[in-house]
Amino acid sequence: MAFEIAIRQISTRHNMCTHSLIIVLLAIVRLIDGELTASELLEICPDERPYCIKKAEQGECYGNSLKAQALKKTCQCSCGAMHHERIQTCCKTLGKQEMSFCLPLCGYNTTIEELSSTLGFKCVSQLTTWAYCAADANDNVACCEEKGVASDCLSFCKGDVPTCDLQSIFSYQPCLKDIKAIIQCQVMTSYRLFNY
Repeated sequence: MAFEIAIRQISTRHNMCTHSLIIVLLAIVRLIDGELTASELLEICPDERPYCIKKAEQGECYGNSLKAQALKKTCQCSCGAMHHERIQTCCKTLGKQEMSFCLPLCGYNTTIEELSSTLGFKCVSQLTTWAYCAADANDNVACCEEKGVASDCLSFCKGDVPTCDLQSIFSYQPCLKDIKAIIQCQVMTSYRLFNY
């Protein structure tokens, strides 16, 4: 917890201007905090096979290998829980503490309806954090281009949304139609930098 507070202070002080600083700090948090344990996964996914719990705990759900893709289909609950925990940890670490009520929107399964809701508009300032955390420090532009994501929306594919004021958000509205493809690319390529 002390590391999360230190990271927030550093990222606020430096206005999150350097990706390398954030990547290094996230690596430290991941090493210290870790992911979900097998017992936590079992509690979340009581009907999942032990094989799935073990593979998810070992980080084998991440990436775009055939093995990872098969695990995501076979072990949907465990893999989904690991992905959700990962993006939540990032958003808690980098997001503004006073905006913690926005955490329900920080996930790979956030819908267009949720983003368009009252909570979505209240949390517009957190869009940069969500995009960065979802991209997981990866540049997913090639995947997004392959899936037909509009060129004006490619910044979401690498977690680099320039501004998050209300005026700018309206210019991103056409990107909502591409959100599913963007999220698919982010999930497929997540964990490339910190693969176990």
